[in-house]
Amino acid sequence: MKQLEKYLSDPAGFPFSFCYEGKRIKGFGEDFGKIYDKRSGTADGAAYTVGFLHKDSGAVFEVRARSYSDFDAWEWTVYITNASDRPTGLISDINAADVIFEGGSPVLSGLSGDLGDMYAPYEIDLTKQNVIRTSTSGRPTHGNFPYFNLGYGDGAVFIAVGWPGCWRASFEGGEDSVRFTAGQLSFSAKLLPGETVRTPLVAFLHCEGRDAVDNMNLWRIWFIGCNMRKDTNGEPIRPALGWGSIVQGMSTDALERIAKAYFNHGVPLDYLWLDAGWYTDEAGGTCEWPKTGTWRVNTKMFPDRFAGVSDLMHENGGKTLLWFESEVMRCNKDGFLASNPDFKPEWFLGTAAGGSWLEGQLLDLGDPGLRRWLLGCIFQVLDEGGIDMYRQDFNVDPAPVWSACDGADRTGVTENRYVQGYLALWDAILERYPDMTIDSCASGGGRNDLETMRRSVPLHISDFWDCITGGYDDRQAIMLSLLPWFPYFKLQVKDNEQITEYRLRSCMAPWMNVNVPTADPGTPWELVRKACGEWKRLSELFYADFYPLTPFGKSDTVWRGWQFYDRKTYRGAALVFRAEKNETDSMTLKLHARPGINYKVEDCDGKIDRVVPGAELSENGLAVKLENPGSSALIFIRRAD
Repeated sequence: MKQLEKYLSDPAGFPFSFCYEGKRIKGFGEDFGKIYDKRSGTADGAAYTVGFLHKDSGAVFEVRARSYSDFDAWEWTVYITNASDRPTGLISDINAADVIFEGGSPVLSGLSGDLGDMYAPYEIDLTKQNVIRTSTSGRPTHGNFPYFNLGYGDGAVFIAVGWPGCWRASFEGGEDSVRFTAGQLSFSAKLLPGETVRTPLVAFLHCEGRDAVDNMNLWRIWFIGCNMRKDTNGEPIRPALGWGSIVQGMSTDALERIAKAYFNHGVPLDYLWLDAGWYTDEAGGTCEWPKTGTWRVNTKMFPDRFAGVSDLMHENGGKTLLWFESEVMRCNKDGFLASNPDFKPEWFLGTAAGGSWLEGQLLDLGDPGLRRWLLGCIFQVLDEGGIDMYRQDFNVDPAPVWSACDGADRTGVTENRYVQGYLALWDAILERYPDMTIDSCASGGGRNDLETMRRSVPLHISDFWDCITGGYDDRQAIMLSLLPWFPYFKLQVKDNEQITEYRLRSCMAPWMNVNVPTADPGTPWELVRKACGEWKRLSELFYADFYPLTPFGKSDTVWRGWQFYDRKTYRGAALVFRAEKNETDSMTLKLHARPGINYKVEDCDGKIDRVVPGAELSENGLAVKLENPGSSALIFIRRAD
């Protein structure tokens, strides 16, 4: 019997807890009666919907759960609906999960998230300290990362908290067990008749053994296969080469010239990324970032509403991506209302980021009427422009607005409704455009919880590197730390810096934006073509297993490297970097390879070309010589016999 089935077969012991009128309740025991139990098969496992009536409150607690046939993985979300004709008593301190993991030597590892340490990994001995992680801003992956790897006993469990709002997770360790709890950060409310709130999604993936790299690759396989959104052919988003920029001050002709420059120089762009600045202000005039405008295309700049540039990309096998910040109105409020008579003033929740350059009105995504109005705006722009990918940014912290809207005995309700509405908004977009991919952005990588990741990809993992000079050590370090967790994101080569092989290879992520000065006669197109060809070959392996070849580190004095390896085809590739202030010209790297197989080993610079036994590659390693600081190697291996 799988773990989830064990939990569901014993409702009183189900690992969920909350307080009702101050009384702590664990599981669905004597305080509840089971009222329905529905189970069905899914493409990758089984789905369960089990309802329990809480006798004292009249609320129905519905567990929506899933298990996975190819993995020891399970998950659930609990929905709470007041099915009575009167308000409930006070429901508070809801733990979506309240689980005991039994086993010795518990160790917790994970990442720091965007901002602060910028995805730096951590490892904590839970026999020495407990761990509490909280996200208080309403953007869940700024400064924290709701994905955890808990090693205990002779195995490990990956845990993900899916909540695009304020969350908490705690790990109370001991010598022989760990108690894990997680939930919405603050909730204490009386539910109104007919009202529904929900907990965060909590997902678990169990691993046999405590080999960190093997377990991370099991996570990658599960994340790609069971979490990343698929198109109508059942395929996840393909790796992509792109160009991207804020488009304020540009025109249709300018965008078409840029796209044609790449195509004419033999660089096949997969996406043209059109960021902020394409819309009008409340008076119909030109609107520049950080204003978000009225979600209407500025036809003085783009008279055909992007249809022409989309056609150009489609004719050349590419697509277009368009930026929105659709949750915030950052224009004159009275002017906006006057120019949108069908917009109701109560759809503004309140002022976010007050007093800052990003101040704006937060829309109430928890209101179905607002969502219908907003979707109408979004659909019109996407349809008229032939846009292929919807990018949603979010540059304010919503938590203060949510909190200000909560009344007495209603703490957390505004946030809960907003989160449900945000997910419903994206579900409506994906229902209308089943082959569309959404890009999740929130001032970089600020909202990349599991619920969001199941509907999108996190292209823009940080605001920092696209906006500053340098940062290539950080780009390399992020590949080492984040690719084990997120198999798909973007890095970008800047167009205002010298284009070098080292910098191009430092940005060879699953989505690579190659921004070069297209009108400059000195642009090194031959170097760009070579790098894009290398990336294209490498892209065949981005969804393969991932192996770090060096420790994580952001210093400019070290070597960094990692490897992809496809266990089915016996092919692999390693990217190796000698940082710009490193003083050693060689390093021996132990590659992942199978003993008993000979491998053809070759690099892209003509320095390595030989057949090497797999045991030698994995046990003795491959010596890589890079004569100059700030240089790199891209090495491919494949079965030779």
